[in-house]
Amino acid sequence: MIRGIAVSLIILGLSLAVYSGYQWWDQVNVAVYDPKKSESISKDWDDRKKKPSLEKGTDKTFQPKKGDKIGELVIPRIGAILPIIYGTGDKELAKGVGHYIGHGTVLPGETGHSVLAGHRETTFRQAGELKKGDKLYIKINGYTYTYQIRKTFIVDKDDRSVIVPHEKPNLSLITCYPFNLVGSAPQRYIIRGELIESKQGEK
Repeated sequence: MIRGIAVSLIILGLSLAVYSGYQWWDQVNVAVYDPKKSESISKDWDDRKKKPSLEKGTDKTFQPKKGDKIGELVIPRIGAILPIIYGTGDKELAKGVGHYIGHGTVLPGETGHSVLAGHRETTFRQAGELKKGDKLYIKINGYTYTYQIRKTFIVDKDDRSVIVPHEKPNLSLITCYPFNLVGSAPQRYIIRGELIESKQGEK
């Protein structure tokens, strides 16, 4: 009997490991890593020289529903093209980078604070390679918005001062930290950018 229980537990453990592995692989595959394609978004993507920030973004033009794909986050520095999903629940983060809803946040490109979250093991697994001056491009609703990274910092996972309203069009990327820690992470890694360009007619 004991042997039967042990075998059952081993099978259950293996099944869970296979399922977890499948979920991880599925989430990794939502991200496209294509340096050539991501770099084609702009001729000056690798210019880290500080550009002036915009004081205002665009007016609100649409209201997505939770779970909708609303655009793409393009990061040429790491060759990433990531789908942006409206919401940050488990279902949304399994499909791409999640757009945080609430607490005064706005959609990318609008005047205010836009917040995107992603898993450190999948969509944001190379977030630590980004540096001050790097550009982040968001394609959404017929616009391409360019944000430039101004700073990166680390906060406690319970720090609520990160997701707050801003008066100017800013962007925050959030992921768990430390990057290589196994298990639940006690901190969050924040990448903060400011809007420097807005182009209409970009699909």
